[in-house]
Amino acid sequence: MENWIDRYVFAVVEHLPEKERAEVERELRSNIYDMLSENPSEAEIENVLQKMGSPEVLAEEYRQNPRYLISPQVYNEYIRLLKLLVPIIGILTAIIGAVSGGVEVLQGSSQSVNKIIQSIIQSGIESGVSGVLQTLVWTTIGFVIAERTGVFEKRKTTEWKLSDLAPVTVEKAIPISDAVAELAVTIFFGGLLILWALDILPSGTFISGSGIVDEPLFSQSFVFFLIPVLIVGIALTVIVNIYKLIDRRWTNRVCAWEIADNAITAVMWVILLMHQNIFSSELVASLSERKWSEGDIIHYISIGETGKIRLILAAIIVIVSLIQIGAVFYHRAKTTSFQQNYYRKSA
Repeated sequence: MENWIDRYVFAVVEHLPEKERAEVERELRSNIYDMLSENPSEAEIENVLQKMGSPEVLAEEYRQNPRYLISPQVYNEYIRLLKLLVPIIGILTAIIGAVSGGVEVLQGSSQSVNKIIQSIIQSGIESGVSGVLQTLVWTTIGFVIAERTGVFEKRKTTEWKLSDLAPVTVEKAIPISDAVAELAVTIFFGGLLILWALDILPSGTFISGSGIVDEPLFSQSFVFFLIPVLIVGIALTVIVNIYKLIDRRWTNRVCAWEIADNAITAVMWVILLMHQNIFSSELVASLSERKWSEGDIIHYISIGETGKIRLILAAIIVIVSLIQIGAVFYHRAKTTSFQQNYYRKSA
């Protein structure tokens, strides 16, 4: 019986700012119990909550600073969509702008390091800010037009039902910054590897006796397998973090996608590292012209003996993936434990 009250209160306060939630929760619980008899039946609780109406509408009545440019019924979806779109589009446009700026300078006559860095930073910031502003503007315009033309009218007039209440979520939310940072790092370094693999950006650049030498970093046979692995890995990470931004909790689908991401990515990279000719023959030949310390990784690359290095990297990837999968099970178990304890205390 208490479960309905818990779920209703949770559904109301989740639409309010953090600083207002505790006070509203106490007041709302008190009001609900004042309307109930001493030993209420489940039917009585359902009847009282049904009369109180939609949690979204009630939350707007409790809100200290009402906002009506976009109606309360869709405002939280509007904010949730912005929180999802703004960081993703901002990061993507910034990375695309930075890469475009760098490539543009490299293709031009001036290829000084300062010029390249300046162009990358400037283009990245300009593109990122432009992407964020356009996302804010067009998302807002879209919601305003949708409301004015009656797209959301059906949702507003549909009678709210008690069965619409979602289960209480009591565990700590997944920080937005974590998902955004993982997206940024994956897209940036994944994109960088793809550009290196396609020899669009200089990768195997070093100084030799004949001057500055720029050789392809990877062999063509390795690139043939590397590109699909990178694309699949980036796609999986993007999907996982989009779900993290949407759910903000360790839900079943977030956990399932996180496990799939780690497992599939680990398997692909281990198989990829079984390839013997990772580096291009041109790079190996250029490196072999110099003498390297036997403790240096480049020494083993220059003589073509990378078996142990590949084995160590594969082992590290497997261990890290297992740790991350274990962390997913831990988070899910912690979530289940929190919910069970919460309902036990409320009973």
